[in-house]
Amino acid sequence: MLKLCVSGGGRALGQLDLPVSLDEFKQLVDKVCAAGPPNNTPTIFKVDCSVPALCWHLQQTRLDSDATLQKLNQLAEVLDGMNAAGLYHLSKSLNPELQQSLDDVLRIASHIKPSSMDCYEVIPGVTSEQELGKWLVEHDHLEDRAPETLRPYLDYRSIGIDYRNAHEGAFLAGGYIGIRTGAIEQVLEEQSVLHLTLSTAESWYYLALPASEERLEDAKRDLFVEDLDQAVIAGVTYTTPHLDELIPADCSTVNDAIALALCLKEMEQEDGGLTKFCAVLEVEQPGTFAEALNIAMNRDDYELVPEDSEEYGKQVLRRAGADDEVIDTIDGYMDFAQLGTDSLAEDGVRRTEFGLVRRLSEPFPPQEFGQTMC
Repeated sequence: MLKLCVSGGGRALGQLDLPVSLDEFKQLVDKVCAAGPPNNTPTIFKVDCSVPALCWHLQQTRLDSDATLQKLNQLAEVLDGMNAAGLYHLSKSLNPELQQSLDDVLRIASHIKPSSMDCYEVIPGVTSEQELGKWLVEHDHLEDRAPETLRPYLDYRSIGIDYRNAHEGAFLAGGYIGIRTGAIEQVLEEQSVLHLTLSTAESWYYLALPASEERLEDAKRDLFVEDLDQAVIAGVTYTTPHLDELIPADCSTVNDAIALALCLKEMEQEDGGLTKFCAVLEVEQPGTFAEALNIAMNRDDYELVPEDSEEYGKQVLRRAGADDEVIDTIDGYMDFAQLGTDSLAEDGVRRTEFGLVRRLSEPFPPQEFGQTMC
């Protein structure tokens, strides 16, 4: 279950246990609005669930639409369907340094495959390095087994620390969980974003990117090459929908593919990063893989903009230096929607299947907004 502490005006004013019906959600929102300062929007103040990292990522999420509730309910249902291994896999998939949006969290959680959960071992009741080391020895879980006569003298804590570090393990409320021996590469492949089919006269190799140095060395060895760029790229596929159609398939170097894979992983951690990239590709229509990579590396030159013309008008004013207090003051005396509509065309905003997008350095050629643009 996903439990939300809801706030208004900076203080906690209610709690919501998800999944929940739309009526219950609206009742709590009305209660928070009534108890808080005028014109306040309820937000998530705290999250209580089996993935502690979610508290930070979902904090300050605005509870101002039915769509947001639907996404939160969907996330709660996904979490309810996960075992300890799945929850741990989700916690490791979230960026610990960059706060991710509700959309990003839901996408990551929804794409965790059942096979990913098989990569982990769970040891119930083991909650410290000392207990872990003792359990490993008593269950002959180590490659180097200690004779019975030496076991009372072993440093169980050091054994536990080494094992936990080697298997990226952690201690949760119910016990220890970590990656199974031999499954680290499988976990990395589950988290890959780009797959290459490489070939030489002697062999074929299927490479999931990003890849560890060990996997890259394995590829060289199996392909009988000293440099992976000596291999022919016979195929490129992506885990993100639409990229196969938007990025030319003429990738000529493995290094370019590695660079794009790293960019795509970074985009996964950015709010709407992959959606923006798809929108830009649809407009820019790169003719080569190298051009698509250049767009990925310079993606900060683009931004998605609001679909609502009134909201875009307010965004234009914010770019000009107006703060929310100024905008609230002139609300009712200014036609934000007309300003937004005019600015959409002047700023070269383009409509795509993935939303509205604009280029910051050199706007796209202006077109009359409202027509199909791409």
